[in-house]
Amino acid sequence: MKRIIAIASVAVLAACSPAAEAPAEEAVAEAPAEESMAGTYDVTTEEGTGSTTIDVDGNYTNTVDGEATETGTVARVDGKACFTSSEEGAEAVCWTDGEPAEDGSWVATSDDGTEVTVRRADEEAADDAAAM
Repeated sequence: MKRIIAIASVAVLAACSPAAEAPAEEAVAEAPAEESMAGTYDVTTEEGTGSTTIDVDGNYTNTVDGEATETGTVARVDGKACFTSSEEGAEAVCWTDGEPAEDGSWVATSDDGTEVTVRRADEEAADDAAAM
Protein backbone atom coordinates (compact mmCIF):
# COMPACT_ATOMS: atom_id res chain seq x y z
CA MET A 1 0.00 0.00 0.00
CA LYS A 2 2.95 2.32 0.66
CA ARG A 3 3.95 1.91 -2.98
CA ILE A 4 0.43 2.88 -4.05
CA ILE A 5 0.54 6.10 -2.15
CA ALA A 6 4.04 6.90 -3.35
CA ILE A 7 2.85 6.46 -6.89
CA ALA A 8 -0.34 8.33 -6.22
CA SER A 9 1.32 11.31 -4.65
CA VAL A 10 3.04 12.20 -7.85
CA ALA A 11 -0.16 11.97 -9.77
CA VAL A 12 -1.89 14.31 -7.47
CA LEU A 13 -0.83 17.56 -8.96
CA ALA A 14 -3.33 19.39 -11.09
CA ALA A 15 -1.97 20.34 -14.46
CA CYS A 16 -1.97 23.99 -15.48
CA SER A 17 -2.53 24.86 -19.12
CA PRO A 18 0.49 26.66 -20.49
CA ALA A 19 -0.17 30.28 -21.44
CA ALA A 20 0.10 31.33 -25.07
CA GLU A 21 3.53 32.48 -26.13
CA ALA A 22 4.03 36.24 -25.71
CA PRO A 23 6.91 38.33 -26.93
CA ALA A 24 9.90 37.88 -24.62
CA GLU A 25 9.68 41.31 -22.98
CA GLU A 26 5.93 40.93 -22.38
CA ALA A 27 6.30 37.36 -21.11
CA VAL A 28 8.33 38.50 -18.13
CA ALA A 29 5.87 41.22 -17.14
CA GLU A 30 2.75 39.14 -17.77
CA ALA A 31 3.90 35.68 -16.68
CA PRO A 32 1.21 34.25 -14.43
CA ALA A 33 2.23 32.93 -11.06
CA GLU A 34 2.37 29.16 -11.08
CA GLU A 35 -0.81 27.69 -9.68
CA SER A 36 -0.30 26.26 -6.23
CA MET A 37 -0.54 22.50 -5.91
CA ALA A 38 -1.56 22.86 -2.26
CA GLY A 39 -4.59 20.79 -1.34
CA THR A 40 -5.76 17.28 -0.59
CA TYR A 41 -6.20 14.73 -3.34
CA ASP A 42 -7.90 11.32 -3.41
CA VAL A 43 -5.84 8.80 -5.34
CA THR A 44 -7.01 5.45 -6.70
CA THR A 45 -4.60 2.77 -7.91
CA GLU A 46 -4.94 -0.89 -8.81
CA GLU A 47 -4.08 -1.71 -5.19
CA GLY A 48 -6.58 0.60 -3.48
CA THR A 49 -7.14 4.19 -2.45
CA GLY A 50 -5.43 6.79 -0.34
CA SER A 51 -4.87 10.50 -0.21
CA THR A 52 -2.07 12.98 -0.67
CA THR A 53 -1.95 16.35 1.04
CA ILE A 54 0.36 19.06 -0.28
CA ASP A 55 1.07 22.20 1.73
CA VAL A 56 1.88 25.66 0.33
CA ASP A 57 5.62 25.02 0.80
CA GLY A 58 5.60 21.94 -1.48
CA ASN A 59 5.71 19.28 1.26
CA TYR A 60 3.48 16.25 0.82
CA THR A 61 2.10 13.53 3.06
CA ASN A 62 0.56 10.31 1.72
CA THR A 63 -2.11 8.74 3.89
CA VAL A 64 -3.83 5.35 3.83
CA ASP A 65 -6.64 4.55 6.29
CA GLY A 66 -5.82 7.70 8.27
CA GLU A 67 -2.16 6.74 8.74
CA ALA A 68 0.70 8.70 7.16
CA THR A 69 2.72 6.34 4.94
CA GLU A 70 5.20 8.70 3.26
CA THR A 71 6.38 12.30 3.32
CA GLY A 72 8.55 14.34 1.00
CA THR A 73 8.57 17.30 -1.35
CA VAL A 74 6.87 17.99 -4.65
CA ALA A 75 7.65 20.43 -7.45
CA ARG A 76 6.44 21.09 -10.96
CA VAL A 77 9.25 20.35 -13.44
CA ASP A 78 8.71 20.69 -17.19
CA GLY A 79 4.94 20.50 -16.69
CA LYS A 80 5.15 17.33 -14.60
CA ALA A 81 4.49 16.83 -10.89
CA CYS A 82 7.71 15.43 -9.43
CA PHE A 83 7.58 13.86 -5.96
CA THR A 84 10.72 13.13 -3.95
CA SER A 85 10.31 10.97 -0.86
CA SER A 86 12.10 12.01 2.33
CA GLU A 87 13.63 8.52 2.49
CA GLU A 88 17.40 8.64 2.16
CA GLY A 89 18.55 8.14 -1.43
CA ALA A 90 15.07 8.58 -2.94
CA GLU A 91 14.86 9.85 -6.50
CA ALA A 92 12.05 12.02 -7.85
CA VAL A 93 9.14 10.28 -9.52
CA CYS A 94 7.43 12.49 -12.12
CA TRP A 95 3.83 12.31 -13.35
CA THR A 96 2.01 13.81 -16.31
CA ASP A 97 -1.63 14.75 -15.71
CA GLY A 98 -4.24 13.82 -18.30
CA GLU A 99 -7.33 15.80 -19.24
CA PRO A 100 -9.99 16.17 -16.53
CA ALA A 101 -13.10 13.99 -16.76
CA GLU A 102 -16.64 15.31 -16.17
CA ASP A 103 -16.41 14.37 -12.49
CA GLY A 104 -13.22 16.42 -12.05
CA SER A 105 -10.91 13.40 -11.82
CA TRP A 106 -7.98 12.80 -14.14
CA VAL A 107 -5.53 10.02 -14.93
CA ALA A 108 -1.91 10.74 -14.08
CA THR A 109 0.83 8.72 -15.75
CA SER A 110 4.32 8.28 -14.35
CA ASP A 111 7.40 8.30 -16.52
CA ASP A 112 7.45 4.48 -16.25
CA GLY A 113 3.84 4.20 -17.52
CA THR A 114 2.05 3.59 -14.21
CA GLU A 115 -1.42 5.16 -14.16
CA VAL A 116 -3.51 6.36 -11.21
CA THR A 117 -6.80 8.23 -10.99
CA VAL A 118 -6.71 11.48 -9.03
CA ARG A 119 -9.44 13.81 -7.79
CA ARG A 120 -8.99 16.92 -5.71
CA ALA A 121 -10.74 16.12 -2.40
CA ASP A 122 -11.58 19.71 -1.52
CA GLU A 123 -13.43 20.05 -4.86
CA GLU A 124 -15.37 16.89 -4.04
CA ALA A 125 -16.40 18.38 -0.68
CA ALA A 126 -17.54 21.59 -2.44
CA ASP A 127 -19.50 19.53 -5.01
CA ASP A 128 -21.20 17.56 -2.22
CA ALA A 129 -22.15 20.75 -0.34
CA ALA A 130 -23.58 22.30 -3.52
CA ALA A 131 -25.74 19.21 -4.10
CA MET A 132 -27.43 19.55 -0.70
